[in-house]
Amino acid sequence: MALPSIPVNDFFPIIRQTLLDTYKVDSLLMQYPYSDFERLDMGLRKMVWGTYPVSTPIFSLSKESPYQILVLESMLGFHNVLVTVSEDENPDLIAFMPFRTEPITVSGINKIMKENGIAIEHATEMQRLYLNLPVIPLDDFIMTVTHLITAFLPDFTSCHVDYVNYAGEEHELNPSEERFQKFSADYIEKLVGHLRDTATAITSGNQALATEKIKILSDNVASYDAMPPLQMTQGLTFLNSYICAHMFETAVHPYYTFQQMTSFQVKINESTSMRELEHLPFEMARKYSILARNYTYGKYSYLIRNVVNYIDQHLATELSLSVLAETFDKNPSYLSNAFKKEVGDTLTEYINKARIQASLRYFNTTNMSVGEVADAVGISDFGYFSKLFKKHVGVSPREYKKMIDK
Repeated sequence: MALPSIPVNDFFPIIRQTLLDTYKVDSLLMQYPYSDFERLDMGLRKMVWGTYPVSTPIFSLSKESPYQILVLESMLGFHNVLVTVSEDENPDLIAFMPFRTEPITVSGINKIMKENGIAIEHATEMQRLYLNLPVIPLDDFIMTVTHLITAFLPDFTSCHVDYVNYAGEEHELNPSEERFQKFSADYIEKLVGHLRDTATAITSGNQALATEKIKILSDNVASYDAMPPLQMTQGLTFLNSYICAHMFETAVHPYYTFQQMTSFQVKINESTSMRELEHLPFEMARKYSILARNYTYGKYSYLIRNVVNYIDQHLATELSLSVLAETFDKNPSYLSNAFKKEVGDTLTEYINKARIQASLRYFNTTNMSVGEVADAVGISDFGYFSKLFKKHVGVSPREYKKMIDK
């Protein structure tokens, strides 16, 4: 049942977040007199052409229908979408940021640069931009947008879809070095802001916030469908080093931080799976957060802090009492009693809770199967994993996965 019409300012945040989560396409709400069209492409058109009239797209809106979806194809090799969400003479608009409908190659980027008079020395910046654009199926995107908005504006179901191809437009080729530098600087400033937010969340030990921030960062800098493996590994190496540098400023002993950084770098260098590489930023957020959080537990002794940290970092391995006692060179009975006294849970209880929490993160951030998640958190017995998961979460892992996959 459709919801009654509500003001666009109230439902826009839901639309924005849903499409950002689903397609990695950001959006903005534009209201008359539409002064922020440059944000549609982060200023790329104006950077290339200089005199580009940023209000041009609004003249393509049809007067035949109050609600309209306008699909704009640019000669710069990407699409934007404008959607009218009010019946005013100068309607409110939801504008969607640039995306591509198919992956692009380096040679394709070079072709766009040549056609638009962009000097070859800017190839690195242009590749970063184009290879990071989300790649989405246009028809699916339009259908999703239509269904979402109709839920808030029932009359939107009669919207009209128009396709406007600007690819053949002629523009004076006048790339400006000054404008290019500003375009590049604005992008980097935004990226650095997301990096800082991510590092702050991680070093505070707030795992949930760190995961949220790493997702925002990934949505803004990575289109995995188009990104070459080399660029992805370089980006992950930078992210690993950046987080490590901020971890050195915390109370965590540098030895453990460096150990964690080295472990991630080995994974980055040795991984042959794009799926593994895509998940690594989330694993970094989780493990570095755990490292930071555990060293804020002043009530724990040095031994128990290290045991907790070891457990959280090695969930996929065997974590029996005998293994932990041998690892820390302690009598099993002494270690078990000390852990229970300080933490409140037995070793087994703590390990089970940690593994179920880790499984929830895998379900929420990857497409791994239930069996793959069970293996990833160190529980090889599928039946036991299902029983344990239901005990802590309330539903079976299969039921939970179905709920989040809807």
